[in-house]
Amino acid sequence: MAVTEPSGDHYILSSGRDGHERLRLLCALHDPFTHTLLLDAGLCPGKTFVEFGCGLGCVSRWAATRGARTTGVDLSHDHVAEASRLASEAGIEHVEFRQGSIYDSALPQGTFDFAYCRFLLSHLSHPIAAMRVMAACLKPGGVLVCEEPDLKTIYSEPPSQGYAQGVKRILELADSLALDFRFGNKLALSARSIGLEVQRADAYQRHFLGGKEKGYWTWSFSEARPSLLNTCSSPAELDKCLSDMRKVDRDPKVMVGHARMHQLVARKPS
Repeated sequence: MAVTEPSGDHYILSSGRDGHERLRLLCALHDPFTHTLLLDAGLCPGKTFVEFGCGLGCVSRWAATRGARTTGVDLSHDHVAEASRLASEAGIEHVEFRQGSIYDSALPQGTFDFAYCRFLLSHLSHPIAAMRVMAACLKPGGVLVCEEPDLKTIYSEPPSQGYAQGVKRILELADSLALDFRFGNKLALSARSIGLEVQRADAYQRHFLGGKEKGYWTWSFSEARPSLLNTCSSPAELDKCLSDMRKVDRDPKVMVGHARMHQLVARKPS
């Protein structure tokens, strides 16, 4: 998840170096699906590609290795610096990272073949307005690709009180901040509402019985603890919820279903 505009939007996770390891795990969880999605959407050598909310730049760096001329944008100076360092260390060319808001990135309009984001729109108070900005960066016939979650679909099997309460609290927090942590469901219709031609609307959901990956959402909710305290009756209540989630993550007899990820491919009319 990437940092967003500070005015009106509320990023509840770590936007500095403390969040880098979680972002690396997020990339490991979702990059293979993202790569397939972008290749199926037509990403190939010579295309221009911009990623908003790029975080550590995993997708941007990969796009550059596929021959795309790539720009990554993120509000966090720490993320941009780390993304630039990783690209330099890997000797990746044709990629640049810049600090900026999706609302005011100073990118020229009508110049990109692809505009992309993942885990970004659900953290914005005005996600459809952000989609309009992304679409404005595209050439006629350019492609918007977005991936966003539906956090209500996080669960454990057998059901656990900890996971049920964690999901309930995170959705209550989103409501209190005027955010939509279920925005993945709305991707396709939102794209149509701004005049884009939807070419693909799909979803996938990851499941785990063990491993570090299983506890990704417990890790995320733990990072969000200062904000989640506003939805709980006491710190002890929240800490018990998180402790119960960690017990589930360690139990090989319990499966955890991650948030269903919705995927959108939409074309700007020529």
